[in-house]
Amino acid sequence: MELNLPKGSIFVVAAVVIGLVATFTIHRYITAKTQVPKVVTASVAVASGDIAPGTAITPEMVKVANWPRELIPPQAASSLSQVQGRVAMMSIANGEPILSRKLAPEGTAAGLGGLLEMNKRALTVRVDDVSGVAGFIHPGSRVDILADIKLPEGKEHYSKTILQNILVLTAGQIWEQKGDNKPVVVNTVTLELAPNEAEILNLASNEGKIRLALRNYRNTDTVETEGVAMSQLVEGGPKTPKIAGPARKDERTVEVIKGLDRTKTTL
Repeated sequence: MELNLPKGSIFVVAAVVIGLVATFTIHRYITAKTQVPKVVTASVAVASGDIAPGTAITPEMVKVANWPRELIPPQAASSLSQVQGRVAMMSIANGEPILSRKLAPEGTAAGLGGLLEMNKRALTVRVDDVSGVAGFIHPGSRVDILADIKLPEGKEHYSKTILQNILVLTAGQIWEQKGDNKPVVVNTVTLELAPNEAEILNLASNEGKIRLALRNYRNTDTVETEGVAMSQLVEGGPKTPKIAGPARKDERTVEVIKGLDRTKTTL
């Protein structure tokens, strides 16, 4: 039986087939270009709020989130059990991954004692908005300490940098009772010091005024300074003020004669 097709039908069929092939090809191409690559994720423990240094971490302070594996920093905890009860050695911001290097060793008790290095001491001093660099000093800052003291003789004041590159452990406020029974807020900073540095700061804070000078945390250089006295500012002289020392004892000499040689010996 002979099938009679209208003229041009074969061209219509060919056009339909070509259109279907083209549509399928374009769909495959667009799908390949717009497909979102699969991201490999992993669990990471992050702070659910700001955590202050010396604080023992509790479950309420931490949440577990899924992060892209390539964005998780090294030493980041992956679960609550890895950080629960550990003490933060430095500030941890809200949403920040909790790193093992920011935590004190396991078993460390909460408080400043766990933040101190083995041979260091914590000493708290009072500051005001001026001497405390107007609130720009925070835990982890590095400061130099300047002392303004009165010279042993006379009424002249002498300013000297007595300690350098000192770590600030905490910065806060306390309530202090004044004579009129009205409590006032007093700003304080707690510093990490070696025992001999604590002695220096204790003496300077009792005998004069101290100020804190904020320094770049990357700068660990120690600069030797001579200090400056009020007379130098007025006269413009470069001389270092003379500080009275122990009285010098009178010296006695004896002349020793040996033949033609004569020598003097101090007694």
